[in-house]
Amino acid sequence: MVEITSKTKYMDLLNEYPLLKTDLVKKNPKFGFLVTPMGKISLWESDLSEVSERAEMTVEDTVNLFIELVNSY
Repeated sequence: MVEITSKTKYMDLLNEYPLLKTDLVKKNPKFGFLVTPMGKISLWESDLSEVSERAEMTVEDTVNLFIELVNSY
């Protein structure tokens, strides 16, 4: 299991847990940008703090959401 913090790379999580891509959008439609071609390119090296900015969520809420989803797999 990957440790999930604000500095965890989004693509590391996605490679480990491919269902995150669709499950995040179900939890918060603002994560829809993650599945667009431009989102994939622009967030390739992004960590969760950068992803939280794009989703208009706090870093803490974003990290907790990722932890919740990963723990459900």
